Amino acid sequence: MEHHPSVRKSSRSGRIWGRLLRTPSARDGQELWSIQIRGIAQLPERLKGLQDLVRRAQAFSVALWAHYSVHIGLVLVVGLLYLALAQSRTAPAWLLQPVQLPEISRDEPASPEVLQALLRRSAYLGGTRRNGPAWLIRQVDLHTEIPERPRRGIITYTVQPGDTLFGIAEKFKLRPETILWANYEVLQDDPHLLDIGQVLNIPPVDGVLHTVKEGETLEEIAKKYNVTPEAIRNAEWNGLMEGGEPQVGQVLIVPGGSRPFAGWTPPRRSYVVIAGGKRMPAGACPSVQVAPLGTGSFVWPVNSRWRSGYDFTAYHPGVDFAGRLGDPVYAADAGTVVYAGWSTVGYGNLIVLDHGNGYQTYYAHLSAIFVGCGQQVAKGATIGLVGSTGRSTGPHLHFEIRGPGGFVNPWQALP
Repeated sequence: MEHHPSVRKSSRSGRIWGRLLRTPSARDGQELWSIQIRGIAQLPERLKGLQDLVRRAQAFSVALWAHYSVHIGLVLVVGLLYLALAQSRTAPAWLLQPVQLPEISRDEPASPEVLQALLRRSAYLGGTRRNGPAWLIRQVDLHTEIPERPRRGIITYTVQPGDTLFGIAEKFKLRPETILWANYEVLQDDPHLLDIGQVLNIPPVDGVLHTVKEGETLEEIAKKYNVTPEAIRNAEWNGLMEGGEPQVGQVLIVPGGSRPFAGWTPPRRSYVVIAGGKRMPAGACPSVQVAPLGTGSFVWPVNSRWRSGYDFTAYHPGVDFAGRLGDPVYAADAGTVVYAGWSTVGYGNLIVLDHGNGYQTYYAHLSAIFVGCGQQVAKGATIGLVGSTGRSTGPHLHFEIRGPGGFVNPWQALP
């Protein structure tokens, strides 16, 4: 290195310090401008190289993501599935069971069992259980269950337009027969007698209502309705003391009680006019001789094969078949007309055929009757038209089959 003439030779530190303090010369200025000119000339090349480097880095990152993105997604999905499966296996069964909280007052503390169950769940969900997951969250149901309480006694209900026996029974969580048994004076065990404006008794539970008559005992009443005396005495609505008997005229609720249904039945043989000129029903057929015409098998009484109203039950001993007003009604079997006319018990225009073999068939709510008393008709003959007379809410045919053993389910007798 050439020694500058303005700085004398000294120690190393002195030489450096001298270089810093030396006076710039013309030669130094020329060298500085030369360096700056060369740097400015090389700047475009350096910028171009930097741009190429950035471009290659971007291309590399895009290629890397395109190559590994699918693999990363699969790994994440598999990991989440594994965590869910592991959590479902490790969650104890008791955690998924609801805690039954009893009704408690403000002054009564919760039972130890309830507190233990709640603390156990809180510890598990909060992570205080050792080696247990702290992130399991159970679904919260904000619905409040209000328990149904039985009514305190008999209430009344006024029949509204569109009501049916089944609808009223469902409204009060009772069986349809309970409504019939509690209102015999109004319905006479016949759901077709239901009419708008009627006031019905509604018991608090399924069973029978009984008005105590003079001389009746609790044991006799219980036997009549197939229950035990304790069932009547223990019913809170009756207010009976241990060993006590009900009062005459008292209306008892007989929980679980039952009785036979009372139905209207035209005479199975010919009518006889009673001395004194007692009036018979308008459709009665006195002095009719019934011939054994029945074949023992039945055909459909209408063209439809489906029900439009009540089905066959103990309190509705027939089927309401669908039909339009004026559709033909056919004799289900050959027989003799023993009733043809208006019924006074809700059937409207009614035809009863006696088949002479122990069976009778009933055709009710007719709009027209084509046969008369004592007339013999063949199986399948047109005997009337579908209607909506009597206690009816729309056109249909109420069809019954009655045999030696009582009512027969038409669904089991028809082809």
